[in-house]
Amino acid sequence: MKESHAISRPQRDADYSGRQADCIAALRPAVADLAAASQESIVAAIGGEMTGDLVALAHRAEEAGWSFKEASAAIESLAREYEGAKGAIFD
Repeated sequence: MKESHAISRPQRDADYSGRQADCIAALRPAVADLAAASQESIVAAIGGEMTGDLVALAHRAEEAGWSFKEASAAIESLAREYEGAKGAIFD
């Protein structure tokens, strides 16, 4: 996966209200790039699975100050959002 988008840091190191929403916003451009390049990774993320590209993205998020757990949840949420925008129906 190419690293074209910088991932924003959290506002604070400690937990705060809206932190997960900030994580989602920080990862949105990178997940959009990934969705365009690898539909397989998006489908995996929807199912809670982490492909190599998704793990690499989560580690990039860790380098920016997010936890792997926060990044994984944000990636799954964004994958569902991406598919929902395409008209997919989820259980």
